[in-house]
Formats: sequence, structure tokens, C-alpha cells
Amino acid sequence: MILATALVLVILHGPDGHEISINPMTVTSLREARSDDDTTKHTTKGVACIVNLTDGKFVTVREDCDSARDILQQ
Repeated sequence: MILATALVLVILHGPDGHEISINPMTVTSLREARSDDDTTKHTTKGVACIVNLTDGKFVTVREDCDSARDILQQ
């Protein structure tokens, strides 16, 4: 018996607009970034959501977490 799996990648956008391909199966959580005018913000201007991955890394994206979640669930 041969089993086949398809690698599915979705496209989100980094703070400078570049495309980021993410495997939805590796996403563990999404976290809203602080607003750009918050003086305690620890991320680059333009980041709306932090996407945490199974390997312990994270990706910062322009999309808000609700939009990113919708894209990841398609």
C-alpha cells in the first residue's frame, strides 16, 4: 500500500510585504502583536500577528490574527 500526502502551504505577508509560505500543520498558536504606537512593542512596525510554529520558531506577519487564522484554515 502506498500512502500519499500533499504538502499544503499558505501565503502570509511579512512586515515589509514579502510573501511567507507557511505549512498550516506546523502552526501551534497565533498571538496579536501590540499596536504600533505602543511604546512597549517588541516587534517591528507593521506586525499585526505572531505565528508560533512547532519547531519553537515564530513568524511575524502583517495580517491580523483573525485573517491569518481564516487563511490557515482554508
